[in-house]
Amino acid sequence: MSFGQVAILHGVRAQDSAGALPGTMGRGCGRGTPRALYRCVSAWLSPRGTLAAIAVGGAVAAGTGWRGLVLLAVFFVSSSLLTAGGGRRGPAQVAANGGIAAAAAFLSLGSAGWHIGFAGALAAAAADTWSTEIGRRSAAPPRLITTGVPVPPGTSGGVTMQGSLAGALGAGLIAAAAVLLGLAPVAAAPWIAAGGIAGGVADSLLGATLQARYRCAACGAPGEQPMHWCGGTGILVRGMRWITNDTVNLLATAVGAAVAAAPVALRVAGLA
Repeated sequence: MSFGQVAILHGVRAQDSAGALPGTMGRGCGRGTPRALYRCVSAWLSPRGTLAAIAVGGAVAAGTGWRGLVLLAVFFVSSSLLTAGGGRRGPAQVAANGGIAAAAAFLSLGSAGWHIGFAGALAAAAADTWSTEIGRRSAAPPRLITTGVPVPPGTSGGVTMQGSLAGALGAGLIAAAAVLLGLAPVAAAPWIAAGGIAGGVADSLLGATLQARYRCAACGAPGEQPMHWCGGTGILVRGMRWITNDTVNLLATAVGAAVAAAPVALRVAGLA
């Protein structure tokens, strides 16, 4: 797997996935042979998803060099190993989770301050992935972030204490790695972690309020796609049609980048 292919994993929620134990998808990846690494890419990304990941990796390499690629790999590998079951990720999911990070990295060509926004976007993606995947293994049922009402595991906007703590750890991992790699000063680490946590919270809030939610007209099952797996058509029961899980992920990473880079932006504007 090239570092370009190690780019962005996925739409964080994988709400219809089930069953695999942590790290199942990553077995054999550590052998380091080209064939083993190819199997990992094929398991995690569709062919078009791989092309999108290469584009994201190229933008990151252009703006941040090998350090940014390593940080991208930290996010990708840690999140991939946590993802239960999952299915391969397509280009829309890659763009939703990596687009903001790739844009911030590329903008680093003009100002190194964008490195912090890049890390903040990855921290938000990591926080959301870690909270979702660890939270789905919680013994306590998730509760909707807006009302506290218990909801089925995998429901957008549902949170657990276990998942929330895991999300904070995921954001902290990206912040620490960014500092160790020299992409951000030590003083920026709390802001990167805060950006990741803020992005995760934004993801849950958007998922609970504005994200499209459907009920199958044929079998009555809830879902987040306009077509249900049984072949029935989904009826919109909540949210806006154009706000999909991918849209929510994109907005959440933008929040993470904005919060992380806020001190730099304020200094540039002469407000801090």
